[in-house]
Amino acid sequence: MDGCATSPVKPVVQTIPDRCKRCYSCVRTCPAKAIRIVGGQAQVMPERCIGCGSCIRACGQNAKRVASGLERTEELLDSGRPTAAILAPSFPAAFPGLSYPKIVGALKQVGFRYVVEVALGADLISREYTRLAQSHSMPLIITTPCPAIVSYVEKYRPGLLLFLAPIVSPMIATARVIKWKLWLEANVVFIGPCIGKKLEKDDPKVAGVVDEVLTYRELKELLARRGVSLEAAPEAEFDGPSAYLGRIFPVSGGLLKTAALRGDILDNDIIVTEGRERALEILRSVEEGKVEAKFLDILFCEGCINGPVMDNDLSVFIRKDIVANYVRSRIAEKSREEVEREWEAVADVSLRREFTKQDLRLPVPSEEDIRKILASIGKYGPEDELNCGACGYATCREKAVAVFQGLAEVEMCLPYLIERLERMNQELLQAQERMIRAARLASMGELAAGVAHEINNPLTGVLTYIKVMERRLSSDEVPRGDLAKLRQYLDTMEHEIVRCSEIVKNLLEFARPTKPAIEPVEVPELYRKALALLKHQIELQNIEIIEEYSPSLPRIEVDFKQFQQVLLNLILNSAQAMPGGGKLILKAQEDPSGEYVDLIVEDTGCGIRKEDLPRIFDPFFTTKLDKKGTGLGLSMVYSIVQRHGGSIEVQSEVGVGTKFTIRVPVKSRVLSEEAAS
Repeated sequence: MDGCATSPVKPVVQTIPDRCKRCYSCVRTCPAKAIRIVGGQAQVMPERCIGCGSCIRACGQNAKRVASGLERTEELLDSGRPTAAILAPSFPAAFPGLSYPKIVGALKQVGFRYVVEVALGADLISREYTRLAQSHSMPLIITTPCPAIVSYVEKYRPGLLLFLAPIVSPMIATARVIKWKLWLEANVVFIGPCIGKKLEKDDPKVAGVVDEVLTYRELKELLARRGVSLEAAPEAEFDGPSAYLGRIFPVSGGLLKTAALRGDILDNDIIVTEGRERALEILRSVEEGKVEAKFLDILFCEGCINGPVMDNDLSVFIRKDIVANYVRSRIAEKSREEVEREWEAVADVSLRREFTKQDLRLPVPSEEDIRKILASIGKYGPEDELNCGACGYATCREKAVAVFQGLAEVEMCLPYLIERLERMNQELLQAQERMIRAARLASMGELAAGVAHEINNPLTGVLTYIKVMERRLSSDEVPRGDLAKLRQYLDTMEHEIVRCSEIVKNLLEFARPTKPAIEPVEVPELYRKALALLKHQIELQNIEIIEEYSPSLPRIEVDFKQFQQVLLNLILNSAQAMPGGGKLILKAQEDPSGEYVDLIVEDTGCGIRKEDLPRIFDPFFTTKLDKKGTGLGLSMVYSIVQRHGGSIEVQSEVGVGTKFTIRVPVKSRVLSEEAAS
């Protein structure tokens, strides 16, 4: 065995981007995890691919393309040198209804000088397996006709290399017979149902004897290109030494039948298994020391008659019958003794090989890495791991490992994408509501600006005259009995006019907000300074203050004074909603993304009616029936938060309480006045 690195591998399977629809079926079925997702597209990694064809079977969009051998084959046929076609023993099942002489005749008509059954190579290597098994030189023999099994062990189960039978496949055996013994100058083209053969021909340990590999579908295309009809072709016979029982090789257990393994070795010491899942399971069990058998005959497909590119829809059972009937008819033509005498001419051809340890196992992430990846898609505990398999991996943890290894993308999680889509839709609806409200606020702002200027001037004059009247009332010109009453009237007038002035001031601020002075702000400090202005009033109302600030909160980039005004408004509203006492809960926490901080003001007050909630941020709307509010406080809060690129939500239940949540970006996202409107 050789531990050297192999040369770059030519891709035998590629993805057609326009057809790949992100179903991840190929990811789900690939035993080698040789498919990675890049930009939502499945890419086959040639160095990891074992050529099993599982992805081709799984792809319902026909988005996988097998590397073509047609161009190279036509070059060989036109080169002037003799070219031999070696036909896999599954060929009768690939061309049902056609006699073998017709198929051979068509191949010769298309330009192949020689046509040889690969069943010959199967017969020759079967004798090698018989000798190897009877020598008891290996504690366990894993058969090696299947190139996908060999490649999988070399790359992903290198600990099993010592158990691989050092015997070539029937394809290589047949090609060696041709190039080393029969027709030394001939080119060799293998024709069969296996994609893995396209990799095997370039395997450095057996390369140089097979020049090209065609699938049955490619053969049909070659015949069509050259105008050759299978039905109309002249009949011809196979060339070279005859095959015998090797023709049954592509059927389950064909190797054992051909090798005539019997006696003690059959005494519960042999396992024959086929299919991707069973093959992977038995190899894993062998590596774990759980298998006691001495001989394992393993194929990735359910026999070669069910190869990934057989190119017809016949069931595996019908194909088996077709091949079995062909074998019975052919072995009746010659006795085994006659055939073995023909084999003597090629008996000295070496059928042995070595293997390459490639070891492409990927690093395994730590538990911390796995949890971090899972958390990025909202999976914080086992209860969040749905293991739905939509991403192509059996479990969420398996997918997280693939993300760590660079094989998968975080966004491949379907439940996460659905949840994110729902969240984005909700945010879009909220943004739409904000835009509608902002448009309404903008028009109200323009109106307010004009009204404010119109009201403010006469109010200033009225206040001036009131002061003059107060000075005159201090003289003796007015009867003493009326002075107190007049002063009371004047006090009331002054109070109401001051209130009007406050409304005007708020209107001006609302209509023409000042540009925020952005600075890094410690969130707890923001709360504490707002509380300091109202704490005495709150304590007089028997209100309990509860402060909950998450540790290591990031600083937020906001206008300190404007956000102090925001918190003052909300805290004051909460206090006014609890005249008989209650709890005022102030919280600050970082959201899971780390991009926002949530500022929360919650109370156990009277609450807000459900029908009032949609209008709570509208200008001049107030739920306070005692004339304590102007109806502009929450509108200003909304405007300030919006200008900072944040959002505000309110939840309330009558008799239970109200909760305001302000989501503020950690990094400044201050909008211009036009954008905010």
